[in-house]
Amino acid sequence: MDKTVNQKAWFLVLPVFLVVAFSAVLPLMTVVNYSMQDTFGNNQFFWNGVGWFKELLDPSTDLGGRFLASLGRNLFFSLVILAIEVPLGIVVALSMPREGWTVAACLVILALPLLIPWNVVGTIWQIFGRPDIGLLGYTLNAMGIDYNYVSNDVDAWVTVIVMDVWHWTSLVALLCYAGL
Repeated sequence: MDKTVNQKAWFLVLPVFLVVAFSAVLPLMTVVNYSMQDTFGNNQFFWNGVGWFKELLDPSTDLGGRFLASLGRNLFFSLVILAIEVPLGIVVALSMPREGWTVAACLVILALPLLIPWNVVGTIWQIFGRPDIGLLGYTLNAMGIDYNYVSNDVDAWVTVIVMDVWHWTSLVALLCYAGL
């Protein structure tokens, strides 16, 4: 039995390709074009090519040194976060109940931090960590620990790590629990 080949179905896919082209590819090309140019205002652009990228990746320049130092801090932060969140999420998933009404309760409690947008998480922890009105800052200062995330970079670093662990460990736990 010979099967007829019908290529008309491609016309149904064509509108999707056009929408993707206008919503993804063209803006990406625009961003790449703007990254190769320099502007001094008044909507006047001058071709710079890969000059900005060369300066950004050159460690001898001020911009390049700052960028590479920032990239190193970001990679170290990601390593620390993953080293904490993945084992903690696995432990939480392994300790969750397997049956009964407590399963639903645990899943809802774990999903709560994920429902909060990341910028709201930052605001919550900013207030929570303040030494004058925040519960965490006030408690740590009352215990004799000099905690101020605004003036001490180590306190700021630890606060951001704790904030990220609080916000995203539940995602790892939920994914591990789903795998179990």
